[in-house]
Amino acid sequence: MHLLIINGSPRKSGATAKILTYIHEKLCTMDSELEITHIDLSNYNLKLCVGCMGCYKTGYCFIQDDGVERLRSLIDQCDGLILGSPTYTSNVSGYLKILMDRGYFIFEQLLRNKPCFSVITYENAGGKKAQKILNEFIHYSGGSVSGHYRKKLNHGSEVLNKATEKTIDRKCAQYLVRAKRTMSLSVLEIVMRAIVFHVGLRRHAMKNPVRYKAVIDRWNNKGYTQTR
Repeated sequence: MHLLIINGSPRKSGATAKILTYIHEKLCTMDSELEITHIDLSNYNLKLCVGCMGCYKTGYCFIQDDGVERLRSLIDQCDGLILGSPTYTSNVSGYLKILMDRGYFIFEQLLRNKPCFSVITYENAGGKKAQKILNEFIHYSGGSVSGHYRKKLNHGSEVLNKATEKTIDRKCAQYLVRAKRTMSLSVLEIVMRAIVFHVGLRRHAMKNPVRYKAVIDRWNNKGYTQTR
C-alpha cells in the first residue's frame, strides 16, 4: 500500500509538519510494508488557477512548470492520502487551496475510493470549519474521510506530548484498518458520492460534452458512469 502525505503549511517545521511527521513514523511502525511519500507544498512555486477550464477538455493544466501536474499524478496513483493544513481565516492554507483548485479533483473524482486522513491545526478559532471544508472536499472528490485529527495550539507551544501522541496513535490504527478494507467508504459516503456524481457532476458535464471531454473520457475509462 502506497500512502501520500501532503503538508499544506508554508512551514516545514511547524505544528502541522510535526504532526504529519509523527503520523508518518507511527504508520511505518504499525505496518513495515507501507510505502509512504511525504511532500511539503512549500517546496513548490505553485501558481494560481486562472479559471480557463482547459483541463476539463484536455485532461491537463496548461501550466506545466510548477509541479502541480506531477503532484496530481502522485495523488491519482496513491492508495491513500493524508492532507494537513494550518487554519487560515477559518479555511485551509493558501498552498493547499491552490492545489485543490489546480488539481481538478472534484470533476475527475481524483480521490475516488481512496481512504483519506485530514489534519488541521489552529490557534484561536476556525479549526472546526477548516476541517469541515477539507473533509467536504475529500467527499466531493470521491474519497473517504477514514481519519481526521484537529489540534488547537498556542503559537510556539509544545506540539506533541504523551496525551497528543496517544490520541494520534489511536487514530492512525483506526485509519489503517479502514484503509485496508476492500471498500473504505461508509454507506453514507457511498450515498453522498452517488448524489454528488450522478446528480451534480455528471448531469452538468453532459450538458456540454465538448467542454468536459477529458472528464467524461476518464469517467468512461474508469467505469464511474456504470457504478454508484
